[in-house]
Amino acid sequence: MKILRLTTLLDFGGQEKQYISFTEKPELLRHEYIFAAIGYGGYAENLLRKRGFEVHILNKNFAIKNLLNIWTIYKLIKTIKPDIVHTAAAEANFHGIIAAKLSGVKIIIAEEIGIPNHSSVAKKIFRFVYTFADKIIGVSQSVKNFLVRSNEIPEKKGKVIYNPVSIPKKFSRRNSDQFEIVYVGRLEQVKNVATLIKALSKIEIPNLHLTIVGDGREKENLEQLCDELNQKNRITFTGFYANPSEYLCSADLFVLPSFSEGFGIAAVEAMMLKIPVLCSNVGGIPEFISDGVNGWLFNPNNENELIAKLEMILNLNKNNLHEIAQIGYKSVIEKFTIEKYIHNLETFYDECV
Repeated sequence: MKILRLTTLLDFGGQEKQYISFTEKPELLRHEYIFAAIGYGGYAENLLRKRGFEVHILNKNFAIKNLLNIWTIYKLIKTIKPDIVHTAAAEANFHGIIAAKLSGVKIIIAEEIGIPNHSSVAKKIFRFVYTFADKIIGVSQSVKNFLVRSNEIPEKKGKVIYNPVSIPKKFSRRNSDQFEIVYVGRLEQVKNVATLIKALSKIEIPNLHLTIVGDGREKENLEQLCDELNQKNRITFTGFYANPSEYLCSADLFVLPSFSEGFGIAAVEAMMLKIPVLCSNVGGIPEFISDGVNGWLFNPNNENELIAKLEMILNLNKNNLHEIAQIGYKSVIEKFTIEKYIHNLETFYDECV
């Protein structure tokens, strides 16, 4: 079968990581895959091309209100003639589902990659659009449950398929006397990095350092916040980094403070490197982290709770941290493999056909 996987962007981020992991072992794939992005490409685009996959970058304004995207995607589908169109991310779901339906594609699958923050109007719009899709994948049980509760999809139309996570490359640990905290991810408001910076500014434990690996629209605001809170010497911004595990391998703790996470790939990557993790208790994260067992959870809307959890962790001895990290590693290393994801997804495709 020929399958078109359409998303909003092909630069860097959670959805792009899914595609990168999915294509890491192309010899395992039974079908022909073509990738496309409504907006711009970048890192993921280049890597997919390098691996021999056909990639289409439409370079359009991907906003949902830009209805001309439907016509552009329609023409692409007519040219490619896929058996299945599999869209992912809100904008790609909206434009892609309609274009696929108009072009007569036999099987249309959409994928929600996070917990949608839809208004009442948006819920009605997506409820209507999703009637044209055969199935809706949620990257966690939490995502599917939200779609069902909000009446955007019926229970029977939803399917949970957890993301694949590539085992990160291991690097030698850097020698340091500091307790190193690392965040990896996009720098957007939903990632709630500002709360992490504020919490850090209120912890007086010496030799504490935070490395923020990633880029995004909030970077300048976050750097300014560091200046205002006199945290510039305790916090390092690296920008986008193709191999964030180079920093993770030197971490004593990974923190993911997001307001919303459909799955939380970065947290799983840290656990695969045997790094203890502290994450917000949102979305799909509690489906693989149990507080105090294989990591720690906190309410992202409660800065004081984050401070308390950080201070508790900072006062643990190395043996306690190592034990939590080992349990975390064992809980994810076999659960989110590339092989398992490919088997689950391609079996699902076959069932849909």
